[in-house]
Amino acid sequence: MTIDTLLKSLTIDQKLAQLTAEGSPGCFVKDGKFNADYARRHHPHGIGGMMVPIDLTPEEIGEWAGQMRKCFAELSPVPPILMCESLHGILGKGSTVFPQSIGMGASFDPELMRKVGEAIGREAKALGIRMSLAPDLDLGREPRWGRIEETYGESSYLTGEMGKAYITGLLADDGKYASVIKHFAAHGSPEAGVNLAPVNVTLQDLEDKYLPPFKKALDAGAKGVMPAYSALNGVPCHTNTLLMNEILRERWGFDGIVLSDFGAMNMLSSFQCSTEDNVEAGLLSMAHGMDLQVPPILSAEKWKELIAEGRISMDTIDNAVRRIIKMKMEVGLFDLPEPSLETIRQTVRCDAHKALAREAARKSIVLMKNEGVLPLRAGQKIAVVGPNASSTQLGDYALPRFDTKTPVEALAERAEKAGGSVVFAKGCDVYGSDTSGFAEAETAAADADAVVCIIGGKSMKGYGVGWGSEEESILTCGEGCDMHDLIPGGPQLDLVRTMIATGKPVVIVMIDGRPETLFDAADNCGALVAAWYPGEEGSAALAELLYGDCNFSAKLPVTFPRHVGQLPLYHDRVPSACGFYKSPGTPDRPGRDYVFGDTHEAYPFGHGLGYSEIEYTSVTAERTGDGLRVCVEIANKGSYDADEPVLVFLRDETASLPQPVRKLATLGKIHLSAGTTKQMELTIPEEQLMFTDAKMQKRLEAGWFTIMAGVCSIRVYCG
Repeated sequence: MTIDTLLKSLTIDQKLAQLTAEGSPGCFVKDGKFNADYARRHHPHGIGGMMVPIDLTPEEIGEWAGQMRKCFAELSPVPPILMCESLHGILGKGSTVFPQSIGMGASFDPELMRKVGEAIGREAKALGIRMSLAPDLDLGREPRWGRIEETYGESSYLTGEMGKAYITGLLADDGKYASVIKHFAAHGSPEAGVNLAPVNVTLQDLEDKYLPPFKKALDAGAKGVMPAYSALNGVPCHTNTLLMNEILRERWGFDGIVLSDFGAMNMLSSFQCSTEDNVEAGLLSMAHGMDLQVPPILSAEKWKELIAEGRISMDTIDNAVRRIIKMKMEVGLFDLPEPSLETIRQTVRCDAHKALAREAARKSIVLMKNEGVLPLRAGQKIAVVGPNASSTQLGDYALPRFDTKTPVEALAERAEKAGGSVVFAKGCDVYGSDTSGFAEAETAAADADAVVCIIGGKSMKGYGVGWGSEEESILTCGEGCDMHDLIPGGPQLDLVRTMIATGKPVVIVMIDGRPETLFDAADNCGALVAAWYPGEEGSAALAELLYGDCNFSAKLPVTFPRHVGQLPLYHDRVPSACGFYKSPGTPDRPGRDYVFGDTHEAYPFGHGLGYSEIEYTSVTAERTGDGLRVCVEIANKGSYDADEPVLVFLRDETASLPQPVRKLATLGKIHLSAGTTKQMELTIPEEQLMFTDAKMQKRLEAGWFTIMAGVCSIRVYCG
């Protein structure tokens, strides 16, 4: 049956039903089964789709999904699509939890991201799910914003490559899966770092930085787009003509579905105050290409009234339904087999996926500083202190897990194997002002050879709501959890200072979804590690890395500022954003550009160490028909094998509009055995040499470009 034939067979009620989806599927569950009575009563003409229930086991979801399809087959010839959140694993019980997106960004490894996407897609399809509300292609350029953890970092190029790889993985087996990319567009740079706040960017930055990851994802096969909650340059994204009509539908020719963010259409009147009521919000959204409303903003009866009044045409309704049916056909929804319990048991959180989660965790954890304290040595007694040592932080869009090791458990297990031991003292919490635990931590440190201080934030929730006990619902990062500064919560910084004052070597491990500012503690510690939220295998991977069982390979996907007052701060700033006077001040000696501070970052984007010294010995570049061919020579000077992310930056030396002092232009990854030297060839695509000019034309201006890799650089003329 063709799309148009099926469309013509639908009643108006069945068509309108396809425009709605349920974001809270609890009403469809009764005693672990599909609540068919509720479905028939409240959705008698079918439904566009619904989220997967998060409180059922994988086997229960499989049975429930089969029951759901059978029920709705009686109500409409168009089956509903089952959707899930899957930033770093399917949101629900029993699925594999991989490192949160910002950790995956730190791997700088699109091939690894593809494997993770493939694993997530296989688990989803085994359960009967055919749509993921992922990946998040926002740029992480505002570290106060809690959702920075859901991004791949601050680089447009890195975000595009990781997003493309994730989608390629989801589609790996048969291409029959829908990825909904979000949040269109520029959602990751809200005013003051506050979630949902307005975003104001130049049109040139929109074109050159914020939009390319979305276009790359659509070219990779994404079938859906979710607009951002926020307003872009004064216009709410859900009714933004430039974004939704001119760019997405007309310029890019996108014929997939647009799905509203949850509750965003209601926010047009209640929060954005840009429409008088929900009727106006619904009409405006549909006029801007909205297809699937989550949750429905207006009843079917109200839509029929609006059609009868001529305020919306049946052509508009039909076009939206046509796109939904097309997407459902493309993912094979009309001949979808019933989920197999055996396939579910063999696929969801299988040994191969857990091993992949361990590999991803190892490659996501960044060694930022090491003064010989790491690796930890055999026979040492280690004091493990800090509030995040005794909890497993998975990041937002994940449920709490009580079957995974905590960092202190993993370290104790590894220390015992090495003939050593661990003593634990929490010290304090991530909030409040209670320092009564400091004394216990000092006692533990006094009797230890080294201290591992594990601090950071808490982020463990489904979508905007905390789960578990009251303490576990205390959140400092994730959706709706924004910070006015970047100092670790509670008295954690003072706990670290207290540990350093004992004179014992101190390793600081930050388990958080955002950069932290540690001031003198970072200067005085023996080693500094950013673990992000490393997934269900993260604790074991952390212990392996700290003991030198494997080598660090990750790099920072975001800039770490010295102080929150430096924000915004990212690697691809224009020259004038870096200060003019170049005379930084200190509290004791005022200076300029900042009277009492420095405009330079604490740790730059792309920074990351390992147990072997990696030396970039040369870089060459030559013009080709499709960009630049770059050859980098790299030497491993140490005794550890290394997997090195090779990051190549460029600078357009002179342009009619100021261009970044450096921007990531291409990347690769190379394995270097201890003591070896290798060359790696990469291509900088032509579009990376171009920018959007004052007339909004994309162009390559003839001139000199500087190409940088490690400490090496070369200038090349491009005309």
